[in-house]
Amino acid sequence: MPTFLIRNAGALACALGSLLAAASGATEYHVARNGSDQAAGTVEAPFQSLGHAATVLQPGDACVVRAGVYRETFRPAHSGTPEQPIVIRAFEGERVTISGADEVTGWIVGEGGRISVPLDAPVRQVFANGAMLHEARWPNIAPGSVWPEWAEAGEGSDAQGINASGLPAMDLSGATIHVLPGSQWVTWTRPVTGIDADAANAKIRFDGSWPQEDAYRIQPGTRYALFGAASLLDAPGEWHYDAATLQLAVLPPTGAAPDATLFEVKRRDLAIDLRGRSHVIVEGLQIVAATVHLGDATQCVVRNCHLRYPTHLTAADGWVIPESGLVLGGTANRVCDSSIQYSAGNGVGLSGTDNTIENCLIRYVNYLASDCGAIFAGGTGHVITHNTLSDGGRSILLHRTLKAGRITHNDIFNAGLLTTDLGSTYCFATDGAGTEIAWNWVHDNQARHVGVGIYIDNDSRNFIIHHNVSWNNPDSGIRLNTPSHNNLVANNTVFNNGNSLSYWGADNNRDQAGCRVVNNIFTDKVETGDGIVLENNLAVEGAESLGLRPEHLELDASSPCIDAGVPVDGVTGEITGQAPDQGAYEFGAAPWKPGHTWGEP
Repeated sequence: MPTFLIRNAGALACALGSLLAAASGATEYHVARNGSDQAAGTVEAPFQSLGHAATVLQPGDACVVRAGVYRETFRPAHSGTPEQPIVIRAFEGERVTISGADEVTGWIVGEGGRISVPLDAPVRQVFANGAMLHEARWPNIAPGSVWPEWAEAGEGSDAQGINASGLPAMDLSGATIHVLPGSQWVTWTRPVTGIDADAANAKIRFDGSWPQEDAYRIQPGTRYALFGAASLLDAPGEWHYDAATLQLAVLPPTGAAPDATLFEVKRRDLAIDLRGRSHVIVEGLQIVAATVHLGDATQCVVRNCHLRYPTHLTAADGWVIPESGLVLGGTANRVCDSSIQYSAGNGVGLSGTDNTIENCLIRYVNYLASDCGAIFAGGTGHVITHNTLSDGGRSILLHRTLKAGRITHNDIFNAGLLTTDLGSTYCFATDGAGTEIAWNWVHDNQARHVGVGIYIDNDSRNFIIHHNVSWNNPDSGIRLNTPSHNNLVANNTVFNNGNSLSYWGADNNRDQAGCRVVNNIFTDKVETGDGIVLENNLAVEGAESLGLRPEHLELDASSPCIDAGVPVDGVTGEITGQAPDQGAYEFGAAPWKPGHTWGEP
């Protein structure tokens, strides 16, 4: 593999922000687990809590945190200034964890290895030695996985109940049903109201009062699961909380001795709360079972932070999108060089204006199977660049209301792990206002039905889609559903998909007025509507004759795509030959590569 040159100005900006804070000459406070909040806060006499440090920090001050686990929320009492930001960072070389979970002790060992403990507050999420346990459910989830297993509804299932074949006889008092109905786009959860035990196949009763049109209709084959009843606690690594007796019961994971296992219960949603704050830098922290909130923040930076289990949700209601993941709102904030993993909803919920997500790893998201992704982007002017975004229950990057954004140099893959009819990138009825989707790898959509790479759904317009490589998507590499207006598709390499370029419109709508498709390499079927202009594309079956180098689909010297393109303002840029090349790579230019650059968290 060749060496790639990646211009990463955002990471440099993050580093410069930290240097600026360090050079400000203001007070540096220290926090350590063995400190005291009555101490001076020096390296020799540190504070004990982040909460106390947050009350004393003034513009230019830094909070340096020593190794350990801090079970609290950090919310600075003040904002910094452009010249003197406030900083919270880990002591160099030490592992600092801010946790939203509290340790649970005093377990009572019962029959069959089950352990229990009294807890007077509801339980949402349980961990054993840092790994999430599953709320008691059927079918059981494989150990170490976050993805639900499903049963399938039998004949006679409808909006009032599901005929359950293979369900063991059990008391479902307190249970909730999790349903993926109809076209299997999104899920709903509803309380179980009863079970008809006399039926040939037990019928689980609940209120399926969401719209029962075909796309959402409960029918034979509908996927579902059950959770929340005491009778479902039957597998190692499961838990159940009884709200009547205030008891938490756990079947410990296989091999986990209760007296040698750290059990924790989620108690806080926020680890870092920067809502309404400005000019605060957060650096080098591990965050578990909680998240970072930058709602209405201004010019704040989150750098080299690693979040696991930022949001856990168990209630789904179709297309309703709960606030989830790292919340990045406000103006001109930046999240860089960081990771976010294992979120029931979004990895990042992006809103506001001119925010940046750069050089991040975001994966294992939306295990609730709602309309969430690694990034859910709305707002204006955001930059989403050089990230690795993968493994989502539905789409990976949703830009439903993003305007004038830049989605560039991202490696996007493994969408559709739970649902169907989706794009790895996706929008619907969206005016992109010039949003650029460029220099991305978009590949390996796993949806069982209609798995698209770059999906510009019905009534979307004003997107610039160029220099992407889209492959191994079972439906289309790029899809422009109608009506589709003023979308430019240029210099993409689209191969080994069900179709290279396709569309669908209600009532046979074919309107693609103002769309232009130019300089692309297509190796599969191309389907277009009316009013679209196709020019200088190379459309052949299979990639063998195109001179594509297998490492990352650059052209080799024999390729017929060299010098076969035409100039496109703002897209083709500097050329190395007599004319632009077709496809995503210019022969002879330094090859680009998407994704984050720093490895594993």
